[in-house]
Amino acid sequence: MWVSTSKYSSAALLYGLLLAVPASAAPEAGPPPIELQLRPRVCTLADNDATCNTTVRAQWRSPKNESLCLVIVDQPHIKHCWEQHSEGTYSVEVSFSQDLVVQLRDTELDRVLASQAIAVIRKALQFRRKRRQPWSIFY
Repeated sequence: MWVSTSKYSSAALLYGLLLAVPASAAPEAGPPPIELQLRPRVCTLADNDATCNTTVRAQWRSPKNESLCLVIVDQPHIKHCWEQHSEGTYSVEVSFSQDLVVQLRDTELDRVLASQAIAVIRKALQFRRKRRQPWSIFY
């Protein structure tokens, strides 16, 4: 009988400890992050292609007005800024052969607020042997 009492008392003790934790100890959720979406998400290169030539469309949204700049890493000539906006879109024609990283930064370009990448996939044509021989009446 004392075993079952022990189970109830330890459960009550645990329940009491959980209730004693103040609500302020719970982690506070900060403002939702800035959302950045890119189109296209992937660029597929054929065997004879050296670079991706495409129009990149960036779209961002923030829960509050922001002053920020959209930059493309490794292409410093591409930069577009907004002052006190909660959303924005930008399209630019680019040529790249490695993964393309697009970032939203503060206007001083010190802090990265959001980042997305467009992956470059090289399409390798592989000639593989057939797993079975063509149909024959003698098989």
